[in-house]
Amino acid sequence: MAITKFSVASVNSGDTQVIDLGSTILNASVAVQGYSVSYGGDDHHVKALNVKASLAGLSGSQVTVSATCTMEDDSNHKANGKVDVLVIAECDS
Repeated sequence: MAITKFSVASVNSGDTQVIDLGSTILNASVAVQGYSVSYGGDDHHVKALNVKASLAGLSGSQVTVSATCTMEDDSNHKANGKVDVLVIAECDS
C-alpha cells in the first residue's frame, strides 16, 4: 500500500538539495511553496522575475530538487534568491 509524504526544503537559486523521505519513492512532484528575493533597500524597477522548482532526480528514498530564483531591473542589476520547494511523493509503505 502506498502512502503520500510531504517535505519542504529551502533551496538557494542555482543549487540542488537532496531530501530523504525515509521510504522508497514510487513517484514524486515538486511545487514552489514560496520564494524570497530582494535588491535590499535600493529603489529598483523590476524588469524580470523568474522562479522555478524542478525535480532533478529520484533514487531509493531520496529526491533531488533544484531551484532558480532570479530578478533583474532595467539597469541590468541582478539578484538571486531562494525557493521553498514542496515535495509531494508517493512512497512504498
